[in-house]
Amino acid sequence: MDRLRLFNLFNARLSRKIVLWIFASIITIEGIILVPSVFRREQELLKYLEDVSTAKASGIFASKDLAVDDNQILQYTQSLQENNVVVGGALYRVDGSLVGTFGELPELTFQDVQRKKTILNRFDARYEAPWSMSPLEGRYVLIVRHDATSVNQEFFAFIARISGLVVIISAFVTMATWIVLDRLLISPILMLRQDLLGAGETLSHDDGDSKILEFEYVNTHRQDELGEVNQAFLQMVHQISEANINRRQAEENLRLSEEKFSKAFHSSPNPFTISTLTDGRLLDINESFLTLFEHDADSVLNHTAKDINLWVKVSDRAQMIRMVQERGFVRNREYQFRSGLGRIRTVLYSAEKIQINGDDCLLSVFSDITERKRAEIALRNSEVRFRTLIQQAVDGLLVLDAKGCVVDANRQACRNLQYSRQELLALSVSDFVVGTPIDHFADLWQQLATTESMTIEGKHRRKDGSIFPVEVRLGLLDYSDEKLILALVRDISERKKAEQAMARLAEIGELASMIVHEVRNPLTTVLMGLSSFQRMELPERAKARLALAMEESERLQRLLNEILLYAREQQLDACELNLSALLTELVESLREMPYATNRTIKFVSAQEDVVIKGDRDKLKQVFINLVSNACEAIPSGETICWRVENGLDPRRVQVSVHNGGDPIPPDVLPQLTKPFFTTKSSGNGLGLAITKRIIEAHNGTLTFTSTAEDGTTATVLLPRISS
Repeated sequence: MDRLRLFNLFNARLSRKIVLWIFASIITIEGIILVPSVFRREQELLKYLEDVSTAKASGIFASKDLAVDDNQILQYTQSLQENNVVVGGALYRVDGSLVGTFGELPELTFQDVQRKKTILNRFDARYEAPWSMSPLEGRYVLIVRHDATSVNQEFFAFIARISGLVVIISAFVTMATWIVLDRLLISPILMLRQDLLGAGETLSHDDGDSKILEFEYVNTHRQDELGEVNQAFLQMVHQISEANINRRQAEENLRLSEEKFSKAFHSSPNPFTISTLTDGRLLDINESFLTLFEHDADSVLNHTAKDINLWVKVSDRAQMIRMVQERGFVRNREYQFRSGLGRIRTVLYSAEKIQINGDDCLLSVFSDITERKRAEIALRNSEVRFRTLIQQAVDGLLVLDAKGCVVDANRQACRNLQYSRQELLALSVSDFVVGTPIDHFADLWQQLATTESMTIEGKHRRKDGSIFPVEVRLGLLDYSDEKLILALVRDISERKKAEQAMARLAEIGELASMIVHEVRNPLTTVLMGLSSFQRMELPERAKARLALAMEESERLQRLLNEILLYAREQQLDACELNLSALLTELVESLREMPYATNRTIKFVSAQEDVVIKGDRDKLKQVFINLVSNACEAIPSGETICWRVENGLDPRRVQVSVHNGGDPIPPDVLPQLTKPFFTTKSSGNGLGLAITKRIIEAHNGTLTFTSTAEDGTTATVLLPRISS
C-alpha cells in the first residue's frame, strides 16, 4: 500500500504542479535574500585587495623623499609592481595631466576618479581604484590596477557555497511538502475518483437509484474542505437520482403539453408553420396559413420554402436564419411572401428555434399587414416629396432674419450643432457663432445687399460647448415681403485635420532627411574602416564576420539613400522626350542585366512617336524598377511583355509591363506602393514607393492588376504632348 501511495504521489499531475511551484518559490525567495550578501562579499574582497596595495604603497613612500620632481615620483610608483597584487598604474597631477604609467595601462581615468568611480573587469580579473589616504594627496593622484584573480576565485566559490545551501534547503522543504500533500490531499482525491466513476456508471441507467449505491472511499467525517467536497458529492448523487425520477414525470407532462399545443396550433386564426431550420422544409401547417397564401396542404407539406417560391427575397430568409442562430428567435420582422397565385403579401413575421427529434426547427407565425403597408407607403411618399431636398442635404442649411434669429434649419444643421429643430429655432447667431457680435452680423447683411453671395470661414459652437470650424456660403433670400439670409454651412473639421496632417508629414519628411544625412557620414567612415580590414591577413572566421559587416553596412547605406530619395520632394529636370525611343534604347541594356538571365523581355513600341515632357533619368529609374520586379516574379524561361500604346484617354500614353508567375493576392495589391512594404525576403519596400512618387511628379498614375489567369500587369499612364 505504501509503495502504491508513493507511486500515486509521483504520478499525480496536481501534486507535481504544486511541488514545482513551491520549489521554485523557495529558490526565488532565498535567491532574493542571498544575492545582496554575494555582492557584499565581493566588495569586502575588493576592499582587502585595496588595503594590500595601499599598505605596500605606504611602505614604499614612507622611506622616500617626496620633495622631488614628477619623474622621481613615477619611479617610486613603479616599484609597486614588486607586489604580485599590483600589475600596473597611472600617475596624474591634481590638475588632471598625466605624469606617466607603469605596467598594464589602467582603463580608469582621472575624470572617473573625480566621479568616485572604480572599475572591476571580471573577465580579465582586473580591479582598478585610486590610492586612498595617499601621502601624495594634494599633489598627485595614483590609479592602481590590481590582479583580481583571487577575488574572482573566492567570489565564485562563495556563490557555489550559497547556491548549494539554497538547493539543499529547497529540496528538503519541497520533499516534506510533497509527503504531507499526499496524505492530506492527493490520495483522498484519487480515492474519491473511484467512487465518482462507480456512481456515474450506476446513474447512467434510467432506473439508477442512489439508495443502492455503496461508497468505499467517500469520507464525510473529515473536518476540512475535502470533507465538504465528499458531502457535496453525496448530495449531488441523490439530486441526480431525484432528477431522473422528475425527468420521467416531465416526459409524461410534455406529452400532454404537446397534445394541447397541437390543438391550439391547428385552430389558431393566425398562420402557423413548423419547418426545418436549414432548408425550410415545411413539417406542419395550419388552415390559416393555407388560406392566407392560397395553397392546399399536399402542395406545401414536406416541400421547402424554395420549392413553393414562398419568400419574395431569398436574402430575407438568409438574414432571418442568421438572426435566429444568433439569438434563438426573431420578433415582428417585416418581410414579403408570395402566395400560390403569385400575389405579394407583406407580413410581420415572428419565429423561434425549437428542437424536434434532435433537429433544429422553426415555429413561425405570420401577421398580414399588406393593406396597412399600402396606406403607410402612400402617406410617406406624400411627405417625402416636400422635405427630401432640404432634409437630405449633406450641408447644414439655416434661414436667418435681419436680426440674426434662426427662422428654419434642416436636419444636417441640427446634427452639426447638436440641437433639436425646436431648440435651434429659439436661438440667434450669437448663441452658436464664435466671435460674431450682432453689429458684425449687420455688416454682413449690408454686404449681401450689394453682392449676390459670399463665402466666409468661421467657427460654430455646439450645444455641448465644443467648437468646430465651418465654411459658410451666404446669400439673400426673398420670402413673401421679407428678406432672409440663406446660409449653407459645411463642417470643415476633417479638411482642417487633413491640412494639419499634411503639414506634419512635411515636417516628418524634413526630419527623416536630416537623420539620414547625420547617419550617412559616420556610416561612410565605418565602411572605410571595414574596407581597410579587408586588405589585412585575418583568420577565416574573422573574414566571414567582416564580410557580413560589409554586406550589412552597404545594405544600410543603400537603404539610407532610398529613404533620402523618398523623403525628398521630387525635383524634375524635365524636357521633351520621345518615350518610344527612350524605352527602345533602355530595353537592350536591361536584357543584359543579371535578373534578366534566361528570361525574355519582349518590347512592343507604339506605331508612332510618343512625345512627353519628363525627366529622362528618373523615368529610366521607373521602368528599370518595374521590369526588374517583373523578371524576379517569374521562373527562368518565361517572358516579360513590355508595351507602349495609346491609353483610353488620347491625351495620355500607356506603358504596361506584364509577367506571368503566381498572382498577387487582392489584399496585397493596394499595399505594393506603400513605404517599407515588401514581399521579397531581401527588399526594403521603398522601390515601388519611390517609383510611384516619380510617376505622380510627372502627373501620371501607376496601377497594378493581378489574376491567376492573366498574370500581373503594372500600368503607367503619362500625359503626352500633342503633336
